[in-house]
Amino acid sequence: MRWFLIWVLGMASLCAAVTPQAASNHWATGNRVVNRTVLVGPSELPFSMPTDCAVAPNGNLYVLDGVNHRVVVYDEKGTLLRQFGSQGNGPGQFEFPLGLCVTPDGHVYVADSGNSRFQVFSSEGDVIEAVAVPKTGADVLSDPTDVIVNPRLNRLYVVDNDNHKLHVYNLLSRTFEGVWGGPGQGRRQFRYPFLLDISDQGYLFIVEPINTRVQVLNPQGKFVNFVGQWGVKSGQLFRPKGVAVVGRRVYVTDSYLGRVQMFDMYGEFLGVLSDATGTPVALTTPTGISADIPNKRLYVVELKANQVSRLDVE
Repeated sequence: MRWFLIWVLGMASLCAAVTPQAASNHWATGNRVVNRTVLVGPSELPFSMPTDCAVAPNGNLYVLDGVNHRVVVYDEKGTLLRQFGSQGNGPGQFEFPLGLCVTPDGHVYVADSGNSRFQVFSSEGDVIEAVAVPKTGADVLSDPTDVIVNPRLNRLYVVDNDNHKLHVYNLLSRTFEGVWGGPGQGRRQFRYPFLLDISDQGYLFIVEPINTRVQVLNPQGKFVNFVGQWGVKSGQLFRPKGVAVVGRRVYVTDSYLGRVQMFDMYGEFLGVLSDATGTPVALTTPTGISADIPNKRLYVVELKANQVSRLDVE
């Protein structure tokens, strides 16, 4: 619970070593919102400080509702399908989970932060396994806040917030095989990394709210570049929280500024996500963000508003 409260409170208040290739799955545009729909969770128990979301290959949306210790599932039309999870440390239970992802085969990986583990579920919510995230050396207890899978390399990457690093997990041998990073502000260093995403080419985009940037690593863990720098003007980041990569376009949420900004993969500022009049779309502590590429749609979790905004873009 310690990290959850810290992050909730915090939400209120280029030299490239390797050049990333362009992804094939992309939008030519995607900077204007033409329709907005709000999802608030099941009527009997609405969302309470949701943090992250992920779109499945079939278009279903998985929302991580951490205070309620559950995952809520919608279809692409916004119809509530199911929910799974409860508070606890048993299989299929959560303790303030913070991040999740859905793989091409439909499996759901959840960073079960308070239990220092990640869990794997079927698309229907049946638990498959729970894997403890180890502490290394003088680390405090591991604090996984997000997970992402590289299906080409059969690797899972786990963000360890309190220990300022990424754990690399081999999905074939089912073992941890290394850690990347450490505390600091330099290349391949982190200060409380939070959420992350992966490009089609396997480049990792890790959000660092305290370092006010998104750090890009290649599939081998080598530094590529930074996206964003500290500030409150357009093109700057004050409290970045979530990231979604769509081809060459990188969408970054800023929980303090209440907006989504767009960059290219090299950190060049492209604009602020706006409505048809050119007015930036106002969001309440935007956190996790996920793209439904076939439907040209973004989902943005608004933590303090206890909702998810579905944004159709063009």
